[in-house]
Amino acid sequence: MVKTFECEKGFSYTICKISKKIPHNGMTLRAFLNLLGDRGRLITCLILAAPFLIPLSIPGTGIVIGTIILLTSLSIILNRYYLVPEFLLKREMSYKTLIKILDACYRMLNFLEKYMKPRLLLMTNKKSTRMVNNLFLVICSILFITPLPIPLTDTLPAFGIFFLSAGILECDGYLILFGYFMVIITALYFLIITFIGLKLLFHVF
Repeated sequence: MVKTFECEKGFSYTICKISKKIPHNGMTLRAFLNLLGDRGRLITCLILAAPFLIPLSIPGTGIVIGTIILLTSLSIILNRYYLVPEFLLKREMSYKTLIKILDACYRMLNFLEKYMKPRLLLMTNKKSTRMVNNLFLVICSILFITPLPIPLTDTLPAFGIFFLSAGILECDGYLILFGYFMVIITALYFLIITFIGLKLLFHVF
């Protein structure tokens, strides 16, 4: 929770500062997005994916969170402000939920910052690679909201979204490559599960 945050240098420090500005009566999604600042779209993807990095995610939030991540990643490609619909922007988010999300993000970033640094800048400095990075982010977002009632269908794409967002924000090409790897693994996992499911349905009917 907020009280456990230690405001050290690095990107986790940004998360810490954001957490201290959240009112105890909660806030709307619009207010939360405005709080994230200039790099808000990528920070949004990173923060919202963080709670799903462990299999025990917040119940009932997968579709809503996944939709917001998808629309946010699309807005990055289109170079537009958030494409999130008005009814979602007006959605109230409780203090407890927001702190859980930020806490999960903070813990992961606090660990990764020991290893994150600008490197392999080819993955972030060229327009073509930036476009590919954003496309992978969109693909991973689509996989995230795919309704398959099986384990890891939230966790695997969440890792892809998290590492892609963190890598782009920190200009770390290694993290971006790991994000690519997670997207490919997730897509293969979904294809295998879908194939097995269809095969079972064929035998049943």
